[in-house]
Amino acid sequence: MGIGPLAQWKQASLPALAIRLRWAFGVSLATAVAVPWLMGQWTPLISLGLLLAFWILATILVDLRERLLHAEGGSIGGRVIALPRAYWGMVLAHCGVALFILGVTMVKGFEVEQDVRMNVGETATIGGYTFRFDGTQQVNGPNYVAARGTFHVSQDGREVTVMYPEKRRYFVQNQTMTEAAISPGLLRDLYVSLGEPIEGGAWSVRLYHKPFIDWIWGGCLVMALGGVLAVSDRRYRLAWRRKEAAVPPATQMARQTVS
Repeated sequence: MGIGPLAQWKQASLPALAIRLRWAFGVSLATAVAVPWLMGQWTPLISLGLLLAFWILATILVDLRERLLHAEGGSIGGRVIALPRAYWGMVLAHCGVALFILGVTMVKGFEVEQDVRMNVGETATIGGYTFRFDGTQQVNGPNYVAARGTFHVSQDGREVTVMYPEKRRYFVQNQTMTEAAISPGLLRDLYVSLGEPIEGGAWSVRLYHKPFIDWIWGGCLVMALGGVLAVSDRRYRLAWRRKEAAVPPATQMARQTVS
């Protein structure tokens, strides 16, 4: 993915590509090694995922720089406008893939899950967030009755949010189901799930801290936007019209009859 946009079809020279991409590879490799180390957890798979993501981003920058240097137009703004929408769609799609890889790598490498026994007023800390259990209360829904827990979440002494997980019992099916509470964020998602009540007023609780999970969905959205932008390029519409114009009239009438 990084080499493709820079390589001319059937005319690519591997030594020339290596020279053009040496800085992109060096930056990607250094970032992939440094970021996990700075975050306090280095593993080969985390570094591999980060290497792939930063390689895509670095090669996009290299390709964009070369295209702007050779594009028509005097100012930078004019050169940016001169680049076709299909190219910008490709750039967006590649950035979306990089975001997706970053999200998957960070979630699988740094997520934290913890099962704890919590009584009223007790706290548990995961991922730098402190969860304080303030008890449960009965809540009546349209077709269920639930025990709703209250958890105050803080970070460094500052309250972040209040979460309300539920343990529901539905009347018709006579089933008990867990409704997890979710606190989404750009850099992390927090989950709280109530387990079973324990004697003494305590509950079994499952806590999750999943960093960068929204980047997975964001990467998919950016990829889709890139595809839409590429398809909207005027050159594709003109090519389609020329293709339609080249179809014999008899074939066009047959198509209309079938439709």
